[in-house]
Amino acid sequence: MAFSGQCDLLTDAPVSSAALESEFYDLAARVRLEAVEDPDWHDTVHRASDKGLYYARQIVGNVVALAAAALDIIGTASVLTVLHPLLILMLPLSVLPVGAAAVRAARDRFHSHMRWNAMQRRLRVFTWLLLDQDSAAELRSTASQGALLSEYRRIAERIAAEETRLGVSAARINLAGRAVGGLGAGLTYAALCLMLLDGWIPLAVGAGAVLALQTGRTSLTTFVNLAHPVFENALWVSDLLTVQSHCRTRLPRTGGLPAPEAVKEIRLDEVTFSYPGKDAPALDGVTLTLKAGETVAFVGVNGSGKSTCSKLIAGLDDPTAGTVSWNGADAQHLDPVSLQRRVSMVLQQPAHFPFTALANITVSRGSITDADPEAAHRAATASGADQVIAALPDAWTTLLSKRFRGGQQLSAGQWAKITVARGLYKQAPVLLLDEPPASMDPRAEHAVYQAVFPGPRLPGQITVLISHRLASVRGCDTIHVFDSGRIRESGTHQELMDLDASYAAMFRLQASGYRTAGSGPDAPSDRARLPG
Repeated sequence: MAFSGQCDLLTDAPVSSAALESEFYDLAARVRLEAVEDPDWHDTVHRASDKGLYYARQIVGNVVALAAAALDIIGTASVLTVLHPLLILMLPLSVLPVGAAAVRAARDRFHSHMRWNAMQRRLRVFTWLLLDQDSAAELRSTASQGALLSEYRRIAERIAAEETRLGVSAARINLAGRAVGGLGAGLTYAALCLMLLDGWIPLAVGAGAVLALQTGRTSLTTFVNLAHPVFENALWVSDLLTVQSHCRTRLPRTGGLPAPEAVKEIRLDEVTFSYPGKDAPALDGVTLTLKAGETVAFVGVNGSGKSTCSKLIAGLDDPTAGTVSWNGADAQHLDPVSLQRRVSMVLQQPAHFPFTALANITVSRGSITDADPEAAHRAATASGADQVIAALPDAWTTLLSKRFRGGQQLSAGQWAKITVARGLYKQAPVLLLDEPPASMDPRAEHAVYQAVFPGPRLPGQITVLISHRLASVRGCDTIHVFDSGRIRESGTHQELMDLDASYAAMFRLQASGYRTAGSGPDAPSDRARLPG
């Protein structure tokens, strides 16, 4: 069979289940971002994680037991051969039908789970929503437990109905197999009687023949009972290996030139990018240049292409058309790992790692155990995270997760400060901030923008600020206004205000919310002036 060689690899090679799991998660964690954003990829990788890894742990022991049962059969078969060769042919008649039925039932279970995999993953999502701490408050404040439980029951009932169908089908198949096996056993002993009566086997050894048949039947039954789970295990291990192979095809490209240590210029030239399954491109012919030492802003409505553009700059996605170049070299000719090390991204919805406060900052350099204390303190001070950390019970060593004993829960604004510190700690030549201060209080937001604009930045660092708060970007060297995947306007704040187009209209609209009686028509409040 197609998976028999794969099973041999698992049993013959000195690979532990821990090593297999490590390889699987290493592949799954390194696939390109576009794969992670694909629901079908999630279905396959979760199925492999749930079933494939579990059965990979089981298959080795089952194969060893199967080999031992095979040795017992060989021993019994040699005895039956001495008594009479025809007994060897009769021996499987009572056992093989039962084994065939078990294999058929195992195959049905495998294909059923493959069909219902997405539904089972959805069921686990509802379980998580009902139990997780992050959703607990809103779940109770909206009294929506009943709605979630209703959907949970609906999905669970569909899965249960499928499992009932499988159980009935398996019972029928196994009953048919046992019926045929019983008939085979009757034929075996009837044939043995005829052989004794016709003198094919001496009467003196008849009792030995009966005992040998019983022993052989027991050994063969054991072998078949073990072969059935090995077959089922092999189906899932084969699926696991297929998923791993698929992940390998979706890994970032390897090799290429190392990304430059000093980034003098990043240029996007007629860059277009489309998400799978989307008709309209997220970026459509974008051209722009980022120069060392500049602070650039991307502004625009939601879905205008700002964050997509930042991901292409960071090397997380490759353009569908056009080029992204670093110091004149096409980014697709650069080693993607080294390129991503040159970029620090601070996201609006960052990961809340269940690590210590220190590790939540140092993870940006790829480590949760090694730290540069001075750099961590500077980054925390610049972002305002130092005050958050100082107020924690164990300061830098406090676990930032209430899911575990002794852990602490942070507010969204406190997490934002930790996240900005994480980005600053990396000290990369390119800093991308995607609306990080959105959940901060005004004083903390001011501190962040002081770190980005006149603060202690790296020499020659390129800083890209993505923001909906236009007052926040007034101090940027260049502001690019995105709309429907294109850049519609570019310039300094004053140049765009003088242009009196979409940026000016958006700025005045936001500024109007801060006006007090007697203010000028274009005069924003102190809050709006913070970065400038």
